[in-house]
Amino acid sequence: MEEAKKIVMGIPTRKITMTRLLAIVLISAGAVLAQSGPTNQPATKMPCVVLSSVEPAKGIATWSAEGRSQKHALTYLAGDYPPGFPFRSSVKDKDVEKIKAKGGRVLILDPHYTREDLEKAKQECEAPSDKVTTK
Repeated sequence: MEEAKKIVMGIPTRKITMTRLLAIVLISAGAVLAQSGPTNQPATKMPCVVLSSVEPAKGIATWSAEGRSQKHALTYLAGDYPPGFPFRSSVKDKDVEKIKAKGGRVLILDPHYTREDLEKAKQECEAPSDKVTTK
């Protein structure tokens, strides 16, 4: 019984051994994770978003705050936002820079786009980023 109550430097010896055991387990787990190299998974494609600019306000509507902000609005059409960027159906032009900063690509179509324009933009999004050419 006397050995169970043995105290070393103010800490019971049993706690010292448990702490050492926990430290050894954590260090060995870290070493195992550090040794595991990169996996041979295919590279993930870069997230790409297809947006359409909104028709600018005309006439007296340009005087209102809504009309002025409309010229900065973009509408989501297709694609995936980068991780960490929440889905939005309406995006401001300042958000385009945030999407690009998170590693995404952005394609912006004219407000009067056709179905062929949209399909072409979707195909550009599917293509790897190094093969995309801009005009």
